[in-house]
Amino acid sequence: MKKHLIIILFAFALISCATEEERSNSLVNIFLVDAPADIDALWVELLGVDVEVSSELDSSSPFSKFLEYESGIKRVDVAQLVGNQELLIGRGIVPAGRLSKMRLRLGNDNYVTKNDVRTNLTLSPQNEAGLSIDVDFLLRPGISHDIYIDFDLLKSVIQNGPTDFTFRPNLRGFSKAASGEVAGSIRPGTERAFLYAIQQNDTVTTGVNVRANGEFVFRGLEGTYTIFIIPKNTDYLPDTIRTVIVQSQQRTQLGNITLRPRQEP
Repeated sequence: MKKHLIIILFAFALISCATEEERSNSLVNIFLVDAPADIDALWVELLGVDVEVSSELDSSSPFSKFLEYESGIKRVDVAQLVGNQELLIGRGIVPAGRLSKMRLRLGNDNYVTKNDVRTNLTLSPQNEAGLSIDVDFLLRPGISHDIYIDFDLLKSVIQNGPTDFTFRPNLRGFSKAASGEVAGSIRPGTERAFLYAIQQNDTVTTGVNVRANGEFVFRGLEGTYTIFIIPKNTDYLPDTIRTVIVQSQQRTQLGNITLRPRQEP
């Protein structure tokens, strides 16, 4: 009888501990996605991401934790993370509270390729310790939160000459729970295009995943946007879709968008 009582008390203690942990902690999953540029590939050495969480009651001493990118191969082609592609770069348990800052850490093995030519990229001294992203997301206890880092290549890799590039990473953070998406497909599905979602002074870019039959996805949007479509092939005309409404936790479908060919002179 005494042995059974000990087992019951031990089991109760485990349940109590798990419940207490759920009441005070959150699980965060950090994903990397991309908005494209006119390059073939951007290879970065991905180390992981620092997260900083402040208590709702006391923000003076935030909790910091490094979430390591645990893949055996650290080099990642960010230019492939378009359409529905995404990469989990860090996961961990943190105290519930307000996620106020993330810092993406890269190594030194970073380079861009264009027209099969490789050019090494160098981070500025202020970015060597990590690429800082200011955010403001409430992490609720006992819940798994999906947080995204959007690596905007169009603004991050600036071409100065045929083999001269400036690497100035432009990052945006958003929460999947607090934003929506816009998706569709470009036809013909083999054609590449740059797409811009513009809301007043805010511009979000994305590109077409030709390997997935021309699919595209805008993430981290909310409100009313105008979508501009700029084909890479100048044989096709640009296009505009106005008044695209995006709601939190919903995906707005634009369906198939057929590019219009330019008329021969």
